[in-house]
Amino acid sequence: MREKEEPMRLALESESSKRTTSSVVVNLMDGGDSVLSSGSKSAETCKSHKEAERRRRQRINAHLSTLRSLLPNTTKTDKASLLAEVVHRVKELREKVADVARQDGGLWCGFGTGSGPESWPFPGESDEASLSYCDGEPKLVKAIVCCEDRPGLSRDMARAIGSVRVRPIRAEIMTVGERTKSVVVMQYVGGGSGGEEDIRALRRALKAVVENRASGFGLGQMVSGNKRARIY
Repeated sequence: MREKEEPMRLALESESSKRTTSSVVVNLMDGGDSVLSSGSKSAETCKSHKEAERRRRQRINAHLSTLRSLLPNTTKTDKASLLAEVVHRVKELREKVADVARQDGGLWCGFGTGSGPESWPFPGESDEASLSYCDGEPKLVKAIVCCEDRPGLSRDMARAIGSVRVRPIRAEIMTVGERTKSVVVMQYVGGGSGGEEDIRALRRALKAVVENRASGFGLGQMVSGNKRARIY
């Protein structure tokens, strides 16, 4: 009897061992899939960061090449010296602009003059849009927009301005890196000065431009931007 039970016991133990081994293999395979999936995501993230950095460097180099093409004798100038020369030239141009503004009877609406934050030509780090009347000129209004540079920004600005009864008469755009600042002096058309309704409409339109929602301006199709703009 004992001799018959022994082979049966060995067979049961063998079957149990096979099941245990199979379970371990399945668990290892499941864990392996998880590890492979995690590694794949990490590789994709790393690749995405590298691609973004590559595009950023290309954009910076493109801007530097543009500056070198605008300034004489700067082909072999290093970046720091090039930017210093750009700042120097901008200051010279601003002085010329101020002279023209004084000769133009104030039509420039303080454009490029003064020492306050609004007179600083370079874009800041925060997104903002401001709208103000020109002193002594009720038919003139000045808009300042500062935001991240992007394709179609000029088109969006034109659409925003075209949404009210104004005609742009002066404009200045300064782009540094991935930031841009636009200053536009506009004149109300059709007689009279701009009403509060036009001012509110233009403020909403400029806010949409800054928050990168202008693609759906007037159509009810708005795509939220990454930052909230300061509107005043």
